[in-house]
Order: sequence, then C-alpha cells, then structure tokens
Amino acid sequence: MARPIRGFMSAMALTALVAAACGNSPQGDTSEPGRDSGPEDRVDLASEADRDTFEPISGVPGVTDDAITFDVIGVRSNNPLGICILDCYLEGIEAYFAYRNSEGGIFGRDLRVGRVLDDELAQNQARSLEVASSNEAFGVFSAPLVASGFAALDSAGVPTFSWGIHGTEATGRRAIFPSRPPQCGDCTFRAVPYAAQLAGATQVASLGYGSSENSKDCANAVAASIDRYGDALGLEVAYANDSLALGLPNGIAPEVTAMKRAGVDFISLCLDLNGAKTLAQELARQGMGDVPMFHPNSYDHRFVAEAGGLFDGDFVVAQFTPFEAERSGALGAFLTWMEEQGAEPTELAMVGWINADAAFTSLLAAGPQFDRERAIAAMNSITDYDAGGLVEPIDWTRDHTPPALDEAGDRECVALVRVVDGDFELAAAPPDRPWMCWEGDPDEWSDPEPTAFGP
Repeated sequence: MARPIRGFMSAMALTALVAAACGNSPQGDTSEPGRDSGPEDRVDLASEADRDTFEPISGVPGVTDDAITFDVIGVRSNNPLGICILDCYLEGIEAYFAYRNSEGGIFGRDLRVGRVLDDELAQNQARSLEVASSNEAFGVFSAPLVASGFAALDSAGVPTFSWGIHGTEATGRRAIFPSRPPQCGDCTFRAVPYAAQLAGATQVASLGYGSSENSKDCANAVAASIDRYGDALGLEVAYANDSLALGLPNGIAPEVTAMKRAGVDFISLCLDLNGAKTLAQELARQGMGDVPMFHPNSYDHRFVAEAGGLFDGDFVVAQFTPFEAERSGALGAFLTWMEEQGAEPTELAMVGWINADAAFTSLLAAGPQFDRERAIAAMNSITDYDAGGLVEPIDWTRDHTPPALDEAGDRECVALVRVVDGDFELAAAPPDRPWMCWEGDPDEWSDPEPTAFGP
C-alpha cells in the first residue's frame, strides 16, 4: 500500500554508497515488535508551564544544577560522500541550544554540547560505546554513515537523536529517535509520478546500484510506483536498471544511450550525489541535458550551485520544510539563529536542529524531575511530533517500527523543490504551505493538497 515518503528514498540513496563500500555492518533489531510501543512506554506528559521550574537532581548522567550536556557523534574523517556532515550537523545543534538558552534554557539549566566525537566512518560503534560507558552526557546526537552504534546506545538507555537515514538500524529501538522514522522499504509512493507529471513527462527511467540492497529496493519501488499510477497520469517505465556499478567507475554512457533510444524524458535516481553528477554530465554530452531528474538526496545548495547549471530543471526532495518556504515559525527561528551563529544553513544543520528540538521536547515532556528513562518514555508517548512544523508529524507510540506492506495507507506527503538557475525553488506548493500531501484511497490517483504542519 502507498505510505508516506518520509525520507525513504533519501535514506536509500544516501546510504547506498556507504553500505556497499563498507560491507555488512551491525544491523538493528529487525524483528517485528509490533507498531505500538506498548503501555510500558506511556507516561503523563509535563506541560510548557513547567519549563522554568528548577528542582535539584542527582545521579543523572550529564546533569548539573547549571546544565544538561549532550555528546555529538558523526563522521568527519574518511567521509566517502564528500559532503559536510559532522561539522554542519553540530552547527545546527549549537544554533538550537543558543536559541533555547536565550529564553532561559529548561528547568533552570542551559543546554550544552559536551564531547564532539569523529567516528571516522568505521568507528561509530566504538564511539557509541564510549558515550554509553562514560556517563558524562545525558544523551547523544548521532549523524553516522555507518550506524553500528545504535544497538549499544539503545541497550544502555541513552536518549539518542539521529540523522534519519538508518531505518534498519533504528527499527524497534525505543531510545533511538531519528529525524525521519523507519519506513516501509518496498511500498509504492506518489512523489515520483507526481514530479514526472509536473515535468510533462511520459517515459520514465529508474536507476539504482546493484551492490546495494537499499538502492535496488529504491529503484524497484520507483518502477512499481510508475506502474501503479501510470495509467492515470500517462506514464510508463521506459527503462529500468537496478544493477549499476557502485560509484559509476566506468561512467554511464551505454545506459544513457539506451535511455535515449527508449525515448526517456524523466529519470528517477537512487544514487549518491557523485553518481548523480556523473549521470548529469553524460546526459549533457549525449544531448539529453534537458531531461529532468528526480533526486532523493541532493538538497545541497552549494553542491547544486557549483555544478554550474548541470541540474537545472531537476526535482529534489527535502527531508524537512525547505528553506525556500515562508520564513516564519520554526523555519524562521532556524534561519535567524544560524545567522546569529555565523553559520550557513545546510541540510545537515537542519537535521541537527531537528534532533536538538526532539531532545528539548523529550526533556520538557518528562518534567522537572527528569532522567534518561523518563525522557525516553515521554518521547515515546508523543503522537504528533513535528519539530514545530519542520517535519511530517511522527507518532512515536508506533513509528519505531515501519508499517507493513499490507497496512492501510494514510497521509502521504513530500516537500519538493526544483533547481532553477543553480538554486532551489518550491516545485509547486506555495511558500506558506510547502508540503504536498495526498489523503484517502492510495489505489486511486488524486492531486495533492498544499499543506503546512505545526502551530
């Protein structure tokens, strides 16, 4: 059944390169604990009125009378994607903490960053064990490319707020709160057919890497989605290839030639950013530079600007309310406080901000007599967490586990932008309602409605 996109494709494509290059890494618990987290995870939530209440607390890791400290783990060294991860992620966290501390912090304490640990790509488990065993921090923010440490943090009961690209490793773990929850890996979705419709396309191609199961699943889900909604939109799959060589070491000329012969006029990618650039260059070389592509993970303003118009006309998914939306509410606060910190708004900075907001929300919901377990249980009692409108609402009473393929579909939303003159613009939605959402029967195609989340 169709399900909310909620970053599924971006997770698949971003981790495709790393998962294949690093081999089998420790995985999350993929058993099926059920979509409901259970009554043991439910607590009565405290209110905003308690925020300024100070109560003495002893014996809680990372908590003093003056501050609540969080460690940060992420990849800086040996980063195969070449994008800013740990440092940009940290900037978003620090901007959020500065924002909340300017209001007086929480429970009479400031929010502080403790240790910043580079996991060097392959040392995420070691860094996570270091945090879990030291008891120097109340919780941890984690932005790895190989999420091998989630099990250790979850087992130790450390509140963990993470980059939402590791659905498998996060599944079933009640102490792990990704910026986007685990999703159904083989469900169809309407975002790609919708973008193809906006482009006026009829012949769609779907591409993925053969050595990454995530990338293959993504490419096959795209093809299935076109098959499902194609009749209503005049679309068909003209070319599908889920066996491309990782990183396109030999280029992609034969595949582009095949797509040209098939009359392809829209291409959906389940590739990393570098693979997307290699493809775009070959499309231009073969006279197909005007064929729009659908990118699940290229919401990188600098990368697109430096490409010199190579991606103009392409569609890109943002995992959150895009920067191009109306500058108000939580988005306005993010942009203001990033500027206050002298930092550039980036995708990873926004992920850090969202994670920091989730940490703040868990503390606030736990109340003045908080500890790790109560903060985890409080977060797991929230049914509509949306980071102030920055993300599609998450029901943490059930969203630690992805929906099954045969579960009834519910609202499906996408935040879609388009590249114009080397920059991003909202693809179709108005600035005050930047999400496009579908409701109702997923078996029937319908036009999406512009939507805004939050207060």
